[in-house]
Amino acid sequence: MPTPTAEELLASVSGLTADRAQQIADHIDECRRLLATGTAMDAIQQHLKDQGLSVLQAILVTTRLLEDDHPGRLRAAHEIVACSPARNSG
Repeated sequence: MPTPTAEELLASVSGLTADRAQQIADHIDECRRLLATGTAMDAIQQHLKDQGLSVLQAILVTTRLLEDDHPGRLRAAHEIVACSPARNSG
């Protein structure tokens, strides 16, 4: 049975299978827990990269980590991922 996060992804992101939505939802939920413990966003981006998430997948996860009322959530998530040291290290 999909988690609430996976159900939200399935409802809002076209082309996801239930299994893939659950995998991404697990990353979102894990990153939410990390944020709640004070983990910095750069460390979360490194974690996502270490877990093998692509830039696009990291952007999807990051949009879900930002507040719902955050203006320009997609743009902000793109900038966070693109500018993170994890994605810019040689």
